Amino acid sequence: MNNQKAKEISDYVFKEVFNRNNTYSLEQLKKRFSFDIPLANKVKCALSGVYTWSFSGESEKISAQNAIAERFKKDEWMRKRQLINSIEDVLKAWKEINYITGEKYISSKEVSESDSVYNSISVYRSVSIFDSKNIIFSYKIFDSNYMLGCRDSSSCTLGIRIKESIYCSSSFEVSWSSKVSRSLFIHDCFDLYECLFCSHLRSKKYCIANIQFEKEEYLKIKKLIIDWILENQI
Repeated sequence: MNNQKAKEISDYVFKEVFNRNNTYSLEQLKKRFSFDIPLANKVKCALSGVYTWSFSGESEKISAQNAIAERFKKDEWMRKRQLINSIEDVLKAWKEINYITGEKYISSKEVSESDSVYNSISVYRSVSIFDSKNIIFSYKIFDSNYMLGCRDSSSCTLGIRIKESIYCSSSFEVSWSSKVSRSLFIHDCFDLYECLFCSHLRSKKYCIANIQFEKEEYLKIKKLIIDWILENQI
């Protein structure tokens, strides 16, 4: 995964959610839509000296997974026998060989600037991603596709700032909800389609602030809201 592909994925998600072409750079997207998302940090690998990415809060003795693998080829991480006479000796010996692993990827490909990625494809600057594809600036995402600035969600697609939700799609700023589609600013809802600024609703469409609207009027207001989102710092 390189910056160009990450930008292409972001552009696609942006278009699907807002029905507008994305004019933001990757860094601008990160600042606007993932400002509160835990992401990996750039740190220097203690073994190779090159930079790696880690979610660990520690700054010392972090090593890239591939650097640890290279060291294994040399001596399988085994050392010569030494005297161990106390728990202090044990802890000292362990500290000498215990590196925190960074850029941890398992059965994944096209992953960049990320950590703890499992069975996933095309992941950029994200942490704890499981069985997912096309994930940008996100944290703890499961079985999802095309997500930007999202966290703690599962089985979602085409989302921006989806949080603690499941089975949501083509939506922005949705939290603690399920089966929400083509909606903006939703909390604690189930089975919504084309709704805006709604909370605690079930099985509704074309609602704004929990008020029912006709489709035509709703779509006019939605356009105004999208303009407001993109013109202002939300």
